[in-house]
Amino acid sequence: MPLIHTCFVRRKAALGLPTDKRVILFVSQRVTDPRKGMPYFVEAIRLLAERHPDLCDDTVIAILGGHAEDVTGQLAVPAYPLGYVSQPQRIVQVYNAADVFVLPSLEDNLPNTLMEAMACGVPCVGFQTGGIPEMIDHLQNGYVAQFRQSVDLAKGIHYVLAEANYEEISHNSVQKVARSYSQQSVAKRYIAVYEAARQPVKKNDR
Repeated sequence: MPLIHTCFVRRKAALGLPTDKRVILFVSQRVTDPRKGMPYFVEAIRLLAERHPDLCDDTVIAILGGHAEDVTGQLAVPAYPLGYVSQPQRIVQVYNAADVFVLPSLEDNLPNTLMEAMACGVPCVGFQTGGIPEMIDHLQNGYVAQFRQSVDLAKGIHYVLAEANYEEISHNSVQKVARSYSQQSVAKRYIAVYEAARQPVKKNDR
């Protein structure tokens, strides 16, 4: 068994997830928060199960966050509520067990959950709203779905799990975080802004 596959199996087993299934991950502090778009996720999963039953036979959903048990029965694919987790190591363990992270938020700035998932090499799917399209490079490290369109959200999940070169988009996810959101990258940008602000203003620029 390849080492990378063995690691996936161990991560899933540690969380009580099936070791022979792909994992769709949904994360929110409170999963029933209307802003997080759970109804769109539920509908997207229903469409996915209806149109791609073979794919869904080999897929489960992990839900990380408070009130996760309130929504598992609404999903057309077996779902595992992981509850609310605050320990960083446990959160990383959850991301590392996932194959795709879905964030159907209806309003968001630059969500940390996207950054965290991508840093773990997990391709992401989200709506075209707020800062999400800035973080997900469409078809490069994930899929940006049309806003409030469950059909397109389902299409994005299918793209990541069944159409894309998974190793490539996973690698691209890690590279995007390192290039745009790492401490070193952000520090360099601040320094560039400060250096520009220190430059004397020319008379003809006033």
